[in-house]
Amino acid sequence: MAVTAQVTTSSINGRILEAEDEPLLGATVVAVHGPTNSKYGSTTDIDGYYRVSNMRVGGPYTITITYVGKNEVVLNDIYLQLGESERIDLTLTDSTNALDAIVIDAVRDGIFDSGKTGTETNVSRCETLVSVPV
Repeated sequence: MAVTAQVTTSSINGRILEAEDEPLLGATVVAVHGPTNSKYGSTTDIDGYYRVSNMRVGGPYTITITYVGKNEVVLNDIYLQLGESERIDLTLTDSTNALDAIVIDAVRDGIFDSGKTGTETNVSRCETLVSVPV
């Protein structure tokens, strides 16, 4: 008895690098299938590699690669072939709109303070339960 399988999907894979061909860990890769608005995504691993599997065949796809502090890359009109993996390798460049600072603004509301260091129980009414043997 022979067992056969039928492939009905496609995939994309590749490697995302930054300046000086260094792998970019944690870059986000999102592919959107135009006709159905189906979204597929992945992030890069420690070596900069990603893989997005089980995608619809055909297209067009819009593929967006992002990372904080890097210029976003958008690829349009990408078409995928049945059973094949489309390889997309890119190098992301530094953004000129990098963050200068992150500002955290906090307000003290009295619910949490240094005087409250453990669990707390409020008892508003106490009742005595009496156990009667039967």
